[in-house]
Amino acid sequence: MCSISGVFGTKRISADAVMRMNRAQRHRGPDDQGIADLGRVALGNTRLAIIDTSAAGHQPMHDPETGNWITYNGEIYNFKELRREIGGEWISGTDTEVVLRGYGKWGVDVFRKLRGMFALALWDNEKQQLLLARDPLGIKPLYYYATKDQLVFASELRALLASGLVSRRIDPAGVDSYLAYGSVAAPLTIVEGIKQLLPGHYLQISATDRSDVEFAFPEREAVAGNRDDAVARLRTELEESVRLHLVSDVPLGVFLSGGMDSSALVALMSRINDQRPQTFSVVFDEPTFSEAPFSRAVAETFQTNHREIRLTENELIEMLPEAIAAIDQPTMDGINTFVVSKAVKNAGITVALSGLGGDELFAGYPSFRRAVRLRSMPHATRRVLRAASGVGRIAVNSSVQREKFWQLANSEGTATDVYRISRQLFSTDTATRITGRESNCRGGPPWPPVYDNGNSDIVNAISQLELRGYMTNTLLRDTDVMSMAHSLEVRVPFVDLKVVNYVLSLPGDWKLRNGSAKPLLADALTDLLPRDFLARPKMGFTLPFEKWLQQNLQHEVSSVLEDAGPILNPKAVKKIWRDFLEKPRAVGWSRPWSLYILAKWCEINGVTSA
Repeated sequence: MCSISGVFGTKRISADAVMRMNRAQRHRGPDDQGIADLGRVALGNTRLAIIDTSAAGHQPMHDPETGNWITYNGEIYNFKELRREIGGEWISGTDTEVVLRGYGKWGVDVFRKLRGMFALALWDNEKQQLLLARDPLGIKPLYYYATKDQLVFASELRALLASGLVSRRIDPAGVDSYLAYGSVAAPLTIVEGIKQLLPGHYLQISATDRSDVEFAFPEREAVAGNRDDAVARLRTELEESVRLHLVSDVPLGVFLSGGMDSSALVALMSRINDQRPQTFSVVFDEPTFSEAPFSRAVAETFQTNHREIRLTENELIEMLPEAIAAIDQPTMDGINTFVVSKAVKNAGITVALSGLGGDELFAGYPSFRRAVRLRSMPHATRRVLRAASGVGRIAVNSSVQREKFWQLANSEGTATDVYRISRQLFSTDTATRITGRESNCRGGPPWPPVYDNGNSDIVNAISQLELRGYMTNTLLRDTDVMSMAHSLEVRVPFVDLKVVNYVLSLPGDWKLRNGSAKPLLADALTDLLPRDFLARPKMGFTLPFEKWLQQNLQHEVSSVLEDAGPILNPKAVKKIWRDFLEKPRAVGWSRPWSLYILAKWCEINGVTSA
């Protein structure tokens, strides 16, 4: 795992900007760093050594046979299989070399062969062309800034700012997207001119041309057999994915929250690996926020080498300034991942497995059941609710949940409507007041658009929206930057292209059952975990922000939100903050917190509206 950076120009460029970006991203790769100055292009890399930790894995890496160069961030889990297919003599045991030589053999078709997570830049010496590529599910980030004569890229947006080649101006469209969902949806970013390369795309850049090409997804297979057959096949696919994700030459552990998804990883590891898994749980003294009894039960069942990291409220509060400073783009989430990652890295672990992706694949969010209920609601009932929604929305009295209920009642009830409203942070009207201008607070459909009609499978449609929206733009992005802030690599076995494509090929009604949480996944694990454990409600790792914002953090947040201009309208922001202090449950902590993070991020990074 690494950071990548680089500059391409139509004329000879200076490598000084790449040196600055390397320094800005050293936390992502403390083990090694390098720059390749090739005249028209300069490539940079900082390395966190995971596979073949020797100097043979130094980057940027050169292929003497083709003259090509690569700077690469990621893990390819089928690299040994591809290595055998490519053949020949090898300089290192790294997956980096496999990708580099695979490009020499197959060209851009190599991207379709890679099973794993990656963001990379390849310099094609023969074509004098730079390629940027990102994995199909967007696990690893890649940002770029292009002008007529130059293109700059990096693993983190803040590294582009550090290059000295990018203006620090806010992007109004990025602000709209942030206010819509609590994070900025790709390809937008919060900074004007900086874009995110879309997942499953590669960008070709030469002196005369620039083109963006999609290389994924592969076509989904037709489902054969019944639900019982699917459960058996799912178990096989999950075991294979977990086995591949365990390949590492450095210490590896598992985030064990005690929920179904992380417990599933531990259970599957116990079937695959002879070594005792190392598991880590962050626990609290307050029982409302702690899943300690459940994580302990899983650790005891599978005899893991288990460590609990007990954090007090004061310790968490003390970490917040450091955590906020680590945010690469404004997000209302991510602090919890920073806390867990710091604790696990301090315990001597370099790679950690996470259960992220399980809720998106196996219908674990409320959006799934909402969509099914709306789809099955009689037309007469829908008409009555729609007629009443005008009055209902006026009377919501600042309650977020009531506001969303009446928005759903007035919608067409498509998967896109349900996803957008369920994930909505601020309504378009509220966002317009916050920014002081007309806002497109829908922020655009998550990449790529999901077409929903009366004949589609609405459960799978919601799943695609959650995968390509909330998971990619919030969870994966936050997990990457907050873990790499501590030089910790996080792997996500559920977010595996083969697993995702198989689960999305199954009928949606196999994934929902009254009174059962994620029944398809539960049935695949029924011989490993007790049924009552699998059936318990989702809790999640949550920090007590509602309480803190009214107590320990009130002065800090108030000092920022009471003077939130010029990017935000101070009057509207003050109202949201004061409404929260008066009616915290009705307004919800995420609204004032997200505005605080946006204003604080701009302050820390010197981003302005001018």
